[in-house]
Amino acid sequence: MTRLRSLALVAGLLYLVTHVTSVGAAIVYRLGTEGGDVGLVQLGVALEVALALACVGNGVVLLTVLRPYGPAGAAAFAGLRGLEAAIIGAGTLPMIALIQLQTGAIPASTDPALEPALSWLHEASFLVGQGLVIAVNTLVIAFMLWRSRLVFPGIPILGAVGGTLVLLSDLGQLFGVVEQSGDLAMILAVPIFGFELWFAGYMLFVGFRQDSPERMVETARDTAIAR
Repeated sequence: MTRLRSLALVAGLLYLVTHVTSVGAAIVYRLGTEGGDVGLVQLGVALEVALALACVGNGVVLLTVLRPYGPAGAAAFAGLRGLEAAIIGAGTLPMIALIQLQTGAIPASTDPALEPALSWLHEASFLVGQGLVIAVNTLVIAFMLWRSRLVFPGIPILGAVGGTLVLLSDLGQLFGVVEQSGDLAMILAVPIFGFELWFAGYMLFVGFRQDSPERMVETARDTAIAR
């Protein structure tokens, strides 16, 4: 197995981990907060920590792959992945505080608005981290994939469409034009989910294209240097 194939497998696996943990955390958080189940909220926190770590790992691996095709673009993607992970990590803090309130680890508040406020803080972090930031980094990775020709051309096209729609959707949610986590927001997020699954599956089962023009030039250069 070549180094490029190994990197594709790792990147694809990490993309799937980010997808599964993101969706899983959203589901268990909703069930936990609506049903008052502390265990589900704790599971949501654990899933988001795993999500943040997978984001960082994914950024590092793809930085290695994409750097020959554009160091600035590759670094921008990795940096945005790190920013996304940081915001996701920050978003777990109000949920941890909510857990401590519900379990009595800290004194209960007499203000009935405190628990809903903590949940809304988490929603705000989701809007920024897994909304605005992920939309921009999807546009960056779509551009880099199109430029490098490392994958089937339809993948970066879908990524560009999905990133644009999510960016517009989240800006609409930020300014109150689109209902946060409403039906329209969910519909507009479908293409970016499709991109992530397609890209992850392609890396896992096909791998990066060895016949990409830039890859062939890089290989020829490395061979010449070795001689």
